[in-house]
Amino acid sequence: MMKRILILLFISVFALSSCKKFLEVAPTDSLAPANYYNTEADINAALTGVYDVLGKSATYGRSLYFEMDVADDAFIALSSWTQDIGLYNYNPSDTKLTEAWVAFYNGINRANMLLENIDKANMDPAKKEAARGEALFLRAYYHFILTVNWGNVPLRLSSTKTPEDTHFPNSPYKTNYEQIVKDMETAAELVNPISSYAHAGRVTKSVVWGILARVNLKMAGAPLNDASRYAEVVKWAEKVKTAGHSLNPSYSQVFINMCEDKYDTRESLWEVEFNRKNGTQEEDGSVGAINGIGANASIGYSYGAKHTTERYYSSFADGDLRRDWNISPYYYAADGSRVGYGPTQIYNRYDAKWRREYETTTPKFNGTTTINFPLLRYSDVLLMLAEAENEIGSVPSQKAFDAINEVRRRAFGKTLTNGELVKSVTVTAGGSGYTVAPTVTLTGGGGTGAKATATVASGRVTAVYITDMGSGYTSAPTVTFTGGYAANAPVATGATATAVLTNTQTANHDLTLANTPTKEDFQTAVRKERSWELGYEGLRRFDLIRWGQFVTEMKALANEITTGAPDAYKYAAKSAQNVSDKDVLFAIPATELSLNRLIIPNNGW
Repeated sequence: MMKRILILLFISVFALSSCKKFLEVAPTDSLAPANYYNTEADINAALTGVYDVLGKSATYGRSLYFEMDVADDAFIALSSWTQDIGLYNYNPSDTKLTEAWVAFYNGINRANMLLENIDKANMDPAKKEAARGEALFLRAYYHFILTVNWGNVPLRLSSTKTPEDTHFPNSPYKTNYEQIVKDMETAAELVNPISSYAHAGRVTKSVVWGILARVNLKMAGAPLNDASRYAEVVKWAEKVKTAGHSLNPSYSQVFINMCEDKYDTRESLWEVEFNRKNGTQEEDGSVGAINGIGANASIGYSYGAKHTTERYYSSFADGDLRRDWNISPYYYAADGSRVGYGPTQIYNRYDAKWRREYETTTPKFNGTTTINFPLLRYSDVLLMLAEAENEIGSVPSQKAFDAINEVRRRAFGKTLTNGELVKSVTVTAGGSGYTVAPTVTLTGGGGTGAKATATVASGRVTAVYITDMGSGYTSAPTVTFTGGYAANAPVATGATATAVLTNTQTANHDLTLANTPTKEDFQTAVRKERSWELGYEGLRRFDLIRWGQFVTEMKALANEITTGAPDAYKYAAKSAQNVSDKDVLFAIPATELSLNRLIIPNNGW
């Protein structure tokens, strides 16, 4: 199916559902109200300009999930970097910081211009109201991201018309969040249901409800700590549930779909869309190119510049299928083949959620990709529901258990209906005569797709590492070794091994009152679950800060890395070592401070 991009806006609900027709419009940045906003095409172009901010490198094209979400699950694997916002070693003149701030306020200004002029347009009233709702929501969402990251930011509810209109004072958290909630609640009544679209690029009722849950969850945490908001989280999350959403049975397939330009709006409610048009990249998406598994152009070039921490890797329970998708179990050899990591190779491993080997758009550019970035997934909604429901009661409720266990069952493969996966391979005999790693083949067992690589030492096969768990196995496949010796050398022989299946269908990983009896136990469990489920999706720093744990967890991480990491990766502690209390907020950009005489810098800056 053709990718729906944000430049393709506003058709009738029928046309959107048919997935056959679309209207292509150009985004606009500066429109003169006197001679614009008069037609449906004008409104479409203006609305595209509001959406356009989401795909910039300064926002979800890169910065918000890369440099601006460095927490305890990853580090920037660029040892030559000494100063950057991602290292928490920067000044208010930092370019990435400034560009993100400017981008979001540009989006707010575009939304304000549209909202101030939309009633002039001669167009279908239903389409007009949907456009109004989308613009109103996006204005609120941009204010939300600014408030989360910069604190008491100026609240701008009218467009810039004179130079004096750029002078806004700091607005208190409470005022900002009240306006954000008000705008989003109004927008929820105006936008279309998610069933109106065959893609995830538009703001819909499910999107607004889900983000309202997120906003209220933040309000319930630091710095407002308004516990009354947990009931609002439950209310909005349950609205998403009743809209017919469900989890994809396969965790990895959620992200493969994004690489393959496929949509599943039951699971992935809202995505930033990156596309290619006429052979050039239209948006600045770097998903899988700045992060992902490091690769050359034959795979799809990736810097692989974000690696896991041992803390994150070791936190996963045995059998959790998310670990080896979030974190790479292999790297690419020069010829593009997969090579499995050994058990002590932890800091080598990449943030691997989006893998360019699955990217279907060709040719694959070196610096950008067409892989979408998820802003809201249904599993996040379920975990928000579980967290808030637990905070309301004195002991964990069945509703909270049901929500978290729906996520956990998929994580441990319970939703897979076509058999088991290959969990590991155990070497039973090392053989002799092996001078290079032999080829490992797994056959039989009723399944397909399992792949593995071997290591050798002193002429023997010493270990086998899974690089693809495959699927559909009803019994353990047979493991065979071929090759493993140089030309004209004695034949290597004798290595044997057995495969071990995941046992997903019989194991029970549900949380219950028996194993999670207290409110505090459940709170700990759901916080860990968010880390495992949503890792590398730009939400970890957000979560740690609202829980009041960011600084303490980063300091603990710094100690763990400096005392336990291999010497080659001691630099991974840089970000954590630099964190202090002031880093729960980013610095207000120097340019804003110089231009806006009413604004006050954040504490510590």
